[in-house]
Amino acid sequence: MNLSDFTIDDFTEIDGGQSIGKVAVLLSMVNDEYDGKIIDAYKNEGYNAVITRAGGKGSKLKDKVLRNCLGAAIKGDVITESVQDQRILTRCVERAMIDFDKPLSGISGAGIKIGIVSKEPHLAVALYGKLGIPGLDVDHEISGMGIHYYGLSKRK
Repeated sequence: MNLSDFTIDDFTEIDGGQSIGKVAVLLSMVNDEYDGKIIDAYKNEGYNAVITRAGGKGSKLKDKVLRNCLGAAIKGDVITESVQDQRILTRCVERAMIDFDKPLSGISGAGIKIGIVSKEPHLAVALYGKLGIPGLDVDHEISGMGIHYYGLSKRK
């Protein structure tokens, strides 16, 4: 069997349905040239999805990730502007960034790609990127995911 024998569904399905967390991870890891196509494909399947990015280091990285997620998720219609939805997104980002709370992220610059997906009432945020180690020609890959089930407000 070859890798070309697999489909995206082979990687994102669980028990006959799509895993919202796996979809978010896929969005955060897809090659940049496919961003628009994969977003459109998931929208055609009934998902609300968006991809955004953030970069920086330490607390500035955390601030940028949260701000970019909020802006992209609202603008991309993944969540509503309600306080409830913004709180749920913030919790997902917080969970996804747990591994970013290490000493290395405080001194290293990072570039992060972010996949955000909802299928009411569920929301998932996935982060994938690299931390550059100062003074060395080394990048450290890093990822994280946060999911919240049954929390998004109903759309009108």
